[in-house]
Amino acid sequence: MPDSGPFHILLVEPTNLLRRTVALTVRSLGTAEVTEAATYPTAQQFCERSRFDAAVIAVESPLSADSCKGLALIQQIRHGQVASPAAIPIAVLVDACNAELLKVLRACDVKRILIKPFRVRDVIDTIDGMRGPASG
Repeated sequence: MPDSGPFHILLVEPTNLLRRTVALTVRSLGTAEVTEAATYPTAQQFCERSRFDAAVIAVESPLSADSCKGLALIQQIRHGQVASPAAIPIAVLVDACNAELLKVLRACDVKRILIKPFRVRDVIDTIDGMRGPASG
């Protein structure tokens, strides 16, 4: 597949060490251009102003007020209320995933669920796997 330019992803993760590790690794490998957000309001601002090819968004489990913000962001993307196409690939980072959360994430057309702890390589592989759906 020909390279169609930079692959822009939004990474939303409140944990600084995890967010920075993933972002720096992805950047150093040239896998994608990463926009980092530590909070959901910051992520929402980025989404309103910038177009992304994919997103990796942390969602707290069990469902809490913070995870509702993550789910609300995913739903805004899916409803076309941001600058990115509604169908961009979205992966989520969770501490645990029960049947309730799985049902909600499937309804939001989440492409991949990564359960913490995971290897940084898992996130990189996920981002690489998002390139095909993002271009299609």
